[in-house]
Amino acid sequence: MAPTPQPRMVNLTLLVLVTCFCVITLLLFAGQQSPDLIATWLAGHFFANGAYDQVYPSDTYVYTMLPPTEWWPYLASEGRSEPVFPYVYPPLWAALTSFMTPVVSLDGFQAAARIVNPVLLGVMIVLALRLAGLDGRRLILATGLGLLIMLATLPGAVALQQNQPQILVSFLIVAALFADRRGAVRLAGATLALAAAIKIYPALIAVLWLAARKYRAVAAFAAVGAGLGLLSVALAGWPLHDLFLREIAIIKNSVMTTRSTYGVDATIANLFFDDRMEFIVSLENPAEADPKLGWRVLAKGAAWSTLSSVAMICLILAAGFWLWIKGDDRPLFWPAFLVGLALVSPLSWSYHFLPALAFAPALPFLWGRLRGTILLVTIFAPISIAATDALAAGAVPFVSNQLAGTLAMTLLGLALLAVPRHRDPAS
Repeated sequence: MAPTPQPRMVNLTLLVLVTCFCVITLLLFAGQQSPDLIATWLAGHFFANGAYDQVYPSDTYVYTMLPPTEWWPYLASEGRSEPVFPYVYPPLWAALTSFMTPVVSLDGFQAAARIVNPVLLGVMIVLALRLAGLDGRRLILATGLGLLIMLATLPGAVALQQNQPQILVSFLIVAALFADRRGAVRLAGATLALAAAIKIYPALIAVLWLAARKYRAVAAFAAVGAGLGLLSVALAGWPLHDLFLREIAIIKNSVMTTRSTYGVDATIANLFFDDRMEFIVSLENPAEADPKLGWRVLAKGAAWSTLSSVAMICLILAAGFWLWIKGDDRPLFWPAFLVGLALVSPLSWSYHFLPALAFAPALPFLWGRLRGTILLVTIFAPISIAATDALAAGAVPFVSNQLAGTLAMTLLGLALLAVPRHRDPAS
């Protein structure tokens, strides 16, 4: 069933809520460096200068999350000492950004994202809740709750603070699902193709669309995706794509643990391979810092990587079989699938769960006020900013932020998947 149009007063109230959210995020995070976002600007900068070996990192066997060799000296020469992460997106965006870097400064690039990202996040929440079947007063209440959750939890706060490109990808995924539900199937396919051109994994939704017999949406996805792929090769050349694919393969065969890496691989590494992990020192550490900031990495090996791939294939096959037999009549299937996909992916950060988190404020309306509220508190309490700091200090023995976040996201996926049919407003 397509989401119903909302009364003018409801839309006006939603606009006020999202506007207030944008102002608050600007006040909270203005002036902070965006270590992942600026990777795109730096990749464009070095691409424009013909330094193609400085677009992607020089990892050889494990993903270290360290940038190319010339990035840190360049930032230091500009008087910057904040962290920076490597560029791991397709060459297309480095090539397009190269036209921008001569006229848009690094600070200007970040400032623009600081305005756009909260808007995208706010609109994504509204679209997700409308997909969940909420309207009127319920939509307003749930939207306010969702915006608060984004500010008060690690996934939302980190994404906003760092201007994560994942915000754009998450918005595009939810927008594609919303367009498909509204019957705008060609727009849905094109939107999903754009998301997949930034991060590859949204293409798996198109695979499931085939199982759901959404052939026109898949055709639009394929056409737009092919166009973007050809444009990327035309602008950047194949050798840079080869470097990109090599880096993706290294990431697939790596596992990393931080307080913000939610997923099965990171949990296994923490529980069973703690003594084999390599500590990577972050570049922004002062020379006298002790202990130094950083993260731990491990090469998974052939058997582990194979099992990870098998787990993802099994998830996709199970989801596809469900859609083939049952059809796509339950919008909450999609955020539940995205949770499962993130959990079994090689490297999932907390903000990779943003599309599913946007649906979470609907739980009290879907499960009933009491049970839904208990679920909501149980899911978000462990990943709140306050709990994150407490767990990092060892407040709960044997429970790390990584484990708490993984368990919380697992519960979210199950709660969305198992919504009682008679309570699903969208059914």
